[in-house]
Amino acid sequence: MRFLGVDLAWKDGNPSGVALLDGQCFPLHLREIPHTLSGHDAVLEWVAHHVARHRAAVGIDAPLLGLDTVGHRLAEKEIGAHFQRFDAPAYPPPKDPDLRRFVSSLQRRWPVELFGPGHTPTSGNPAIREVYPNAFQVGLLRLDLTRGRKIVKYKRKKKRFTRKADWAEKGLQPSVSCCRQAMFDRRLVIQDSMWEAFVADVPDVRKTTSQLKSIEDRWDALLCALAVALEFFEKGSMRFYPDGAEAWRSGYILAPALPGPR
Repeated sequence: MRFLGVDLAWKDGNPSGVALLDGQCFPLHLREIPHTLSGHDAVLEWVAHHVARHRAAVGIDAPLLGLDTVGHRLAEKEIGAHFQRFDAPAYPPPKDPDLRRFVSSLQRRWPVELFGPGHTPTSGNPAIREVYPNAFQVGLLRLDLTRGRKIVKYKRKKKRFTRKADWAEKGLQPSVSCCRQAMFDRRLVIQDSMWEAFVADVPDVRKTTSQLKSIEDRWDALLCALAVALEFFEKGSMRFYPDGAEAWRSGYILAPALPGPR
């Protein structure tokens, strides 16, 4: 089975990260080195190509349903209730027209039923999931098992990282290091030559801003791919927020299954 991850750029033309894993169980193989694509059409064609002849699940870091909701969807509210304590809240869907066009194109290619929990993937008909890498890291790093632990903030925000060097050294480097170690400890990805080529591109302060952003995008894409893989291979480890029988139709986020908010 193939597991695709997409860190979608809101604006068409900006780079989107993509990652591809496959296997019958963990650890999984990287089928290609995670990379970026320059437009939404390229992302759609990449997904279509890799699911055409394989059972597959696709994790996309973008709101896919309920985009007309004003303010927070119930999905963001539930993620906030469960993951805020790990510094991983979720935000309302952006209003970018490019994002809405992408979602419309996605739904024209694949029926909305493929986005729901009841769909079993078949060749050409993948399971499609909305994924949030920040929340996923809580489960990947098992932060819920130790009181007071939080994710490493690695997105470049003006109030958080005023200098590129701080973004690289205090955000991307520790975040990538934690995720890489967790994947190794949990034997999620095979450490072969393709993996080594991917992780060799480290978030060095000497890299340009665009090079650092590419590293961020590609790692987020890999997290999206792992999120959908865990849903299928470790039953019960992931769930929809919200998880009512038909609640997903108004928008949901696939994230680690945690006890109720404290």
